[in-house]
Amino acid sequence: MTHARTVYVNCPFCRGMLEVNVENGKVVRRFEPKEIPDGGDLLSEGLKAVRGGEAARERMFQDAREKEKHKLERLERAFREKKKEVEESGDIGRPESPFDLE
Repeated sequence: MTHARTVYVNCPFCRGMLEVNVENGKVVRRFEPKEIPDGGDLLSEGLKAVRGGEAARERMFQDAREKEKHKLERLERAFREKKKEVEESGDIGRPESPFDLE
């Protein structure tokens, strides 16, 4: 069983979206338009939404910065510990090269 191919079209009259069957041109489904508040300015409402998210973005940025700071500290601590282990073992020379084994 093959499924009919459909396309989505914005209706210029109702401002909704229509799902239209390409083969026969019939409307398969109709989606209601988004409600626009009367007298509302979409641009100012969009700007409010963007500005409202600034605090959340700043908080996420600060959290990521702290994680990276702690990550660097952990890596430096691990490096110092391994360096100390190597120095205590007395093996501070150059590692053997695989080419020297021949």
